[in-house]
Amino acid sequence: MSVPTSIPAKVLPFERGLWNRAWFIILLCLAFVGLDWELVPLKVFPFVFIFPLMLAAWNRSLTFALVCAGALSLTRLAHQFVFDERPYTVDEVAAALVRFFVLLLLAALTNLLGRQSRQLRQRVQQLEGILPICAGCKSIRDENNNWVQLEGYISAHSGAQFSHGFCPQCFKKYSSLEPDAGLGPK
Repeated sequence: MSVPTSIPAKVLPFERGLWNRAWFIILLCLAFVGLDWELVPLKVFPFVFIFPLMLAAWNRSLTFALVCAGALSLTRLAHQFVFDERPYTVDEVAAALVRFFVLLLLAALTNLLGRQSRQLRQRVQQLEGILPICAGCKSIRDENNNWVQLEGYISAHSGAQFSHGFCPQCFKKYSSLEPDAGLGPK
């Protein structure tokens, strides 16, 4: 019986396929910009930008997500520049800045959450699965087919530290023995 060297990590549905490709995220951003341009008269926060931005921040680098946040936050000003030709007001520039900082914060938090989620899945994966363990001495056979102590294996794969003591039953069992009962050096 061999130990699997690496169990494939569970990947969330939005982390695979097209969802993870930069070109697809850019196309998605453009589609949502078109949708937002149709909603421009509403003058509400462009909630349609949240989905592509969070996808970019989760699956790609923070830099890519920040570039998307900057581009997405400037789209209404670009729309006005192309189609309206009237000068920008202070309110419109302030609204673009607020959009940028809100999207920036959302991108940073989503990127952090994505990295922590992947790290957590990797740590959980290390201790998942079936471990071959000796019925007698409780040693574990590792990836290299070497038998190592349970404490050493778990410490190496999880960072856990161990201390040893006696449970109440073992304490009674071993404390009732004579001093020369083989529990220590003579």
